[in-house]
Amino acid sequence: MKSNPKLNKHDQGFTLIEVAIVMLIIAFLIGAAITPLNAQRESANIKKARVELKTIEDALYGFAIANGYLPCPAIPGLGNNGGNATDCTSFHGFVPSALLGISGRANCDGLMIDPWGNPYRYSITNADSSSVVGGGADFVRAGEISGESQPPNNLSALSPDFRICSNVTVACGAGTGAVNIVADNTVAVWFSMGKQWQNPSTPENENAGEATVNSTCGLSAYNISGDRFFYSADRVETGANSFDDIVMWLSPNILYTKMLAAGQLP
Repeated sequence: MKSNPKLNKHDQGFTLIEVAIVMLIIAFLIGAAITPLNAQRESANIKKARVELKTIEDALYGFAIANGYLPCPAIPGLGNNGGNATDCTSFHGFVPSALLGISGRANCDGLMIDPWGNPYRYSITNADSSSVVGGGADFVRAGEISGESQPPNNLSALSPDFRICSNVTVACGAGTGAVNIVADNTVAVWFSMGKQWQNPSTPENENAGEATVNSTCGLSAYNISGDRFFYSADRVETGANSFDDIVMWLSPNILYTKMLAAGQLP
């Protein structure tokens, strides 16, 4: 059969170039649709993490008001590792959600996880003034906060020592001045490591990159803090100093005010 000489190339079907162009356009449209969805999902995760971190804050204040001291961090295999009558086995670890009575998702180690599936970190000062009540960290033992705040020293005898800084390129512990220090003499710090917790940057390693804790259920070892210095700054999406940790801390002044109002301090 003879071909119809009146048919042009378009009548005979699409060329490979035309198909490729169409596929590129479709890929672009799909990518343009997915990007806003990912951004919306990340925004929702950040909002949820902030809500959960605020719930943790409220629970910590409530625990202190009810008991007169603060809980130790949770550690896989140890639960809430000490406190009340003894010092913590570790002063750096994870939010003791079971002890605090906080509902939320937990991993196989029983640790409360953030929207990205990573446990919330929690650290508490091991400061001990020993001016009135001797023998242990002031903020995790029953009777220490109220005992150390007796006259004549009152609350000045207590000495929480956590420091939060805003510039990772300047040594946080070197007395660098108010420009670099966001908060000083804080009692406790808790935070989410954010979306990029598996590949932390230098600033994020200041919060959880100085020690590790092993899982009891086969997960990878957890990075935790190892000193009294922490980092908090605006969110930075990319680069060597990217940062998406969401950090909160316990002000001693608010803690004392709440405990005084509840009759836990003299």
